[in-house]
Amino acid sequence: MSRSRQSSRFDASTSTVIGEGFTIHAASLSGADNGSMRVDGNVIGNIDISGVLNLSDTGFVDGDVYVGSARIAGRVLGNIQCKTALHLTSTAEVMGDILTGSIIIDDGVVLHGFCQTQGMPVVPKLANPSAQD
Repeated sequence: MSRSRQSSRFDASTSTVIGEGFTIHAASLSGADNGSMRVDGNVIGNIDISGVLNLSDTGFVDGDVYVGSARIAGRVLGNIQCKTALHLTSTAEVMGDILTGSIIIDDGVVLHGFCQTQGMPVVPKLANPSAQD
């Protein structure tokens, strides 16, 4: 990887990075206020951060995502709730429902689920289907 590409991959404001080739198994990953997370690897479990999630095209999440905002280029098998803005890039695949303040969907996105935008910050979390048994 070239030095210029490598330096642009990791932003100094990113507080957590899960690298490509790594898999994290957790019931829930949560971060400090305004913490941000970059996922190039795999997360098996929920992500709950108030800051920004950057899921790269090599990133995979098998769980629900609760974030302040997000840029999704990888795969998510679960619901996504973004308080403010969600950007699904052309390589994104989402198998779950989306609730967000606003959304950008690029050409090529695969989305299987319900999508609702509120035009304002979102407050309630989506219902967890397994908790309704």
